Amino acid sequence: MTKRILILLMTLTCLMIVPVDSMAQLERERVQADGPVELTFMAPKNINLYTSEPLGSGELHYSIMHTFGEVKLGARNLWGIDGGANVRFSFEYGFYERFSAGIGRSSLDKIVDVYAKLSLFRQNISGSVPVSVSFIPTGGINTTDPDFLPDNYQFTDRLNAGFSLPIARKFNDELSLQVSPMFIHFNRVGPEIDVMDPAVNNYYTAGLAGRYKIKPQTALSFQYIPALTDARNLDPNLAVGIDIETGGHVFQMFFTTSRALNDQYLIAGQNGDFFAREFRFGFNINRLFRLR
Repeated sequence: MTKRILILLMTLTCLMIVPVDSMAQLERERVQADGPVELTFMAPKNINLYTSEPLGSGELHYSIMHTFGEVKLGARNLWGIDGGANVRFSFEYGFYERFSAGIGRSSLDKIVDVYAKLSLFRQNISGSVPVSVSFIPTGGINTTDPDFLPDNYQFTDRLNAGFSLPIARKFNDELSLQVSPMFIHFNRVGPEIDVMDPAVNNYYTAGLAGRYKIKPQTALSFQYIPALTDARNLDPNLAVGIDIETGGHVFQMFFTTSRALNDQYLIAGQNGDFFAREFRFGFNINRLFRLR
């Protein structure tokens, strides 16, 4: 199964880097004949995965992310709305055209995370640069109350770190796809944190993301994060959703098999079986401000 997934990922990556003349229509008018391709994705995140979409210099991105309980809880629990919520909010600022940095906080394990995004390559209109590639290092700290952790827990035990390398291509005005190799390290794991295997510190995967525009301000989206790490009870993540752009806001509504909202727990945390109704409703609210 793992070999099939790796072959699929390699095939998709090859398709993305083969230039094709399919960029005749873009959302914005272009002054230059060969500028960067814009709006590969509608927001800096596609459901949960960071995208290669950069912020402009002086732009501030604020987001609120929310997931609820599993739909299979039924009508009495309003199909999961009544329980199991996880909330994350974040701020990301564009210092330069190709560099931004941000900070976020999730209610799950009270994780505070910091991250940066460095745009390495931008897909251009001529096709001489066929994909956009970004490097996104992340770091987090578990700020759970010490009373809920073992007595010998040190400050360094609370830390985790990792990176993702989103490789994205906008094939035409409707379709964009992305492959995201990802790696996460936990300094300490155990039953006190929400990871599936209390004996595995390092997790890796290659997430898939995509969007398909159905109207000028509306697109369907998906993500798939396979469980490539050799860890107990680790299942893949699957999510499908819809993005709606309204001026400076992008609203993302989706169903996902994970309660997690950050990279660390998306890879290492619990995922349900989508086809057994072990998925939950979630939404993201994205707001972009220009400060200078």
